[in-house]
Amino acid sequence: MKKYLVMGLFLWFSFVSVWAQPSGKTYTIAANPKAGFSWGYLLYIPDTVDKTKKLPILFTMNDSGIFKSAAELEQATRERFGRGNEDYIAYEIGVPMVLPLIPREKGEVNSHDLNRAAFLVKEGPYKRLDKQVIAMLQDARKQLKKEGILTQKKFLVAGFSSAGAFGWKLALLHPKKILAVAAGGEMYPALPVKSFKEKELLFPVGVGDVKEITGRDFNEKAWRRIPILLTNGAYDYNDPLNYLFGQEDGDLVIYVFGRGTLQARWETARSLLAQLAPNVQTHTYPKTEHEPIQQDMIAFLKMHLQGGPLRPLTLTDTADNPAWLPLQVSQLYWGRQTPLTHDKEYLRDTDLMLQVPGDHMPFWIRVVAVDIIQNGEVVLSGLPVRGFFEEENGFFLQVPVDAEEAKELKTKSSSVFQVRSALPEVLHIPAELTVQIK
Repeated sequence: MKKYLVMGLFLWFSFVSVWAQPSGKTYTIAANPKAGFSWGYLLYIPDTVDKTKKLPILFTMNDSGIFKSAAELEQATRERFGRGNEDYIAYEIGVPMVLPLIPREKGEVNSHDLNRAAFLVKEGPYKRLDKQVIAMLQDARKQLKKEGILTQKKFLVAGFSSAGAFGWKLALLHPKKILAVAAGGEMYPALPVKSFKEKELLFPVGVGDVKEITGRDFNEKAWRRIPILLTNGAYDYNDPLNYLFGQEDGDLVIYVFGRGTLQARWETARSLLAQLAPNVQTHTYPKTEHEPIQQDMIAFLKMHLQGGPLRPLTLTDTADNPAWLPLQVSQLYWGRQTPLTHDKEYLRDTDLMLQVPGDHMPFWIRVVAVDIIQNGEVVLSGLPVRGFFEEENGFFLQVPVDAEEAKELKTKSSSVFQVRSALPEVLHIPAELTVQIK
């Protein structure tokens, strides 16, 4: 059977549609620093484009993994096309689409999310990525004119996860250029205010220092004219606070959205937006993980092809892959005691393994951590689930325990331990289950 995830490997989730597959032409437009963009982009023209109409261009940010070269990034991005990914929305709406080929690098700068570290880059090819995207879109208008396609000056925006966060921020920074936005997977939307409870909200928690960085103040009047749909799943446990925010802006996130669970913070964000942003419709999809509901994004953008005012959409509340949570652990194993029939070479003698019956394993299970307990005392805490293996009888979750930690366990008077989940609403481990450390 196929091993789905191994410690140290990056698994990139991509949504695959079950609907009609999109078709059309895709062009690679090279970087043009003189025109304002240091990276190339893909220009997709679906077969559904009506050349008799003046159309808006759809922008969506690339949201991919880390690649060794620009050529690999382009190849991987092109391979997603035609399988119901970013191109499907453009195909269904019948508009051309721009998708930047901006790479994601290791480190604190997240180009696909436009986090604060990325926004503060002062020189080089990552400087002011928001302005580079606008330059790409302006260039795309010229490219499309050569194809006999006339376009509007304002653009549509769609995106999910990091791409959703980028799209949300792009609308805040360039509201006069945006017709409508459909975004998802963004738990901490930058608020359209400069301060909150007498505390300045630095971008991207708010717009407190936007003028200082960009030279232009936040145009609240123009932003309020943009109809925006912002959605998340009720079982989304992908917390960007863990990897996108620095100490200062991370503290601001907690100050504004609270110290509760990720879902509690999202509900706080919804409440704040209801007060601050009448142009934004928010929604939480039940039984849905970190997954875009594309049919609603398409319907919303179709409703607002000419922009605002906001007309709320009746959402579907459906998902192709509903979350079947919590996952129920049926057995615990230590090391190579695990009855795996495949991929045993990826196990270590010190790994803790959790058996989960069933035929559905959420991608975001990797956010769960566990504690190892003996006689009510936590011996090891916060051990993250790093991988999972598929078998005929279900899945096995891999929790790596290093040699020093294993040695500490073996010094205990008894070799029998309990295991507790940090997120029982995602992964439930019955209290009666124990594991013997050998």
